[in-house]
Amino acid sequence: MSGFVKGVCEDLCPANEAKLRIKEKLLHYFEYKNGQKHVSGKLVKCFSRSAADKKIPRPQDMRTEACLQRCVEYLLKDIVLDTRKPFNIVYDFIFDRLRSVRQEIVMQDYNAGQTIKLMEPMIMFLCYSRYRLCEEAIDNFDPKICEQHLQECLKRALVCYDEIDIKKMNLLEIRRRIFVESLYQMFNLGSPEAMKRCFTLDDDIKLDPLFALVFKICLSYSQGNYYRVFNGIQSLPHILCAIGSLKLPILRRKLYQLFSHAYSSKQLLVPVDFVLRLCAHASKYELFEDCKYYNIKLSEDQQSLHFQKSDFKNDLPVLKCKQEKFVNVKIKNIYLPEILLLKRI
Repeated sequence: MSGFVKGVCEDLCPANEAKLRIKEKLLHYFEYKNGQKHVSGKLVKCFSRSAADKKIPRPQDMRTEACLQRCVEYLLKDIVLDTRKPFNIVYDFIFDRLRSVRQEIVMQDYNAGQTIKLMEPMIMFLCYSRYRLCEEAIDNFDPKICEQHLQECLKRALVCYDEIDIKKMNLLEIRRRIFVESLYQMFNLGSPEAMKRCFTLDDDIKLDPLFALVFKICLSYSQGNYYRVFNGIQSLPHILCAIGSLKLPILRRKLYQLFSHAYSSKQLLVPVDFVLRLCAHASKYELFEDCKYYNIKLSEDQQSLHFQKSDFKNDLPVLKCKQEKFVNVKIKNIYLPEILLLKRI
């Protein structure tokens, strides 16, 4: 324990760092007062990479648990709703500052209970951001980095959950765990490792209606029953639905491939409306774009599709994720900070 430092700082940004960054003009836009250049406002400690020659931090340079909690709430209540800059700029700022919080969790050797309270909102933010920014150019948002950190946070959370006796958790804590466990399953849809975890969970989780639905979706995916997978994803709540929708491009490709074998015939046609409902596209235009990409022929009256095994372009990469209409409707009707901070599930 002597190798860990317990923080005593109650400011979102320790005095030494704040003084240095103000002097060197290293403040982010959201750290200036009302966006005014050279007028410092509320600073938040930024992430700093560890180095071999870096000095051991002093207690006054480390924030207390309560301060870290306030920091997470400030970022996910005030900053996340700030519309003065595009959301990718908001994401970059929050991502860096939350990474600093994660760093301090490790440096102060927090226990499972302390860690999970801080990690759960981070997971929600990364999930939301991955969906919100899925159509951004790579210069503005790197989905692979976001997914890497999301996976790390999810697995860290699962380790913490395994260390906590569920019988000692209150109802809200159990509900939060169920939601995060469900996110892990949907984010890793098709992973045998993730599915295996389902069978090790306590009955309080496995028998919960939400988790049971997620398990059915995962089971249907492993069985190749994509109809149930599409329907299941659309019935999930807000952020969980958003994460599930990121799997739709690969699900649609699998379905098109399946149809290209099952309905491969010179005479056989498949109604457009049938495929449209099945694939959860918002419009025929979106379906036709997919068909054009994978070389699926459209009838002259545009009412039917002609699947041919020999014509299907199997060698093409899966299409990029996009925002889905049914997800946007659900997210539009929530108060984002309340969901990200898991105040209400």
